[in-house]
Amino acid sequence: MKTFYRYPKIAIVMLVAAAVLFAGCTSDTSANPGGQAAPAPAAATGTASGSATLPYGVSLTVPADWTREDVLTSDVRDYGTRTIRIAQFTSPVTIPGDAASQNTLSVDLDQNPGGDFEVYFNQATLALEKSYSTQLDSHSIVRSSTLQISGFKSYEVDFQTAEVKGSYIFTSTDKGMYIFAFKGPAKPVPIQALQAQIVGIHKSIRITP
Repeated sequence: MKTFYRYPKIAIVMLVAAAVLFAGCTSDTSANPGGQAAPAPAAATGTASGSATLPYGVSLTVPADWTREDVLTSDVRDYGTRTIRIAQFTSPVTIPGDAASQNTLSVDLDQNPGGDFEVYFNQATLALEKSYSTQLDSHSIVRSSTLQISGFKSYEVDFQTAEVKGSYIFTSTDKGMYIFAFKGPAKPVPIQALQAQIVGIHKSIRITP
């Protein structure tokens, strides 16, 4: 069941793109009378991808030109919970000459999330509202349907403020809550660059806690 909440300062809408974002990619051979599958299209960024194996049983594939930092520190995040930051990946600049035009992916773990996933997710969404309360003039927070990440139940919150665009996935396992937080500047070029890569990264995530 989909559950949507409304907050006084937030316009909540359904994540229409969720079905597209996580739909499988298939080859259409109907346009190829020879019976051979058409060649796969090149990646939108033109950049090869590389597999990354992280601590705490996480592996995923990211663009090869993203840099990796193994953090392994504990802190309170913008979604209101103290977690271990397993690693952070950072893209190259997406706008030449603009050092702030990088996108990031942070991989976090909350080892003691409690037993109620829905409560945890709702509290995280409220915490994000509070974290970005100074940027709420033109923004929206979008809550999607239930997802499956590596076979585990997951929820996604997709938000955009005047300055920040984020897409956070919360994945509940018997070893804790994994949070995959994509974030970047709310500018058309960085947003388009991240959207061109995010589907493949999501699909590549494997968790073996």
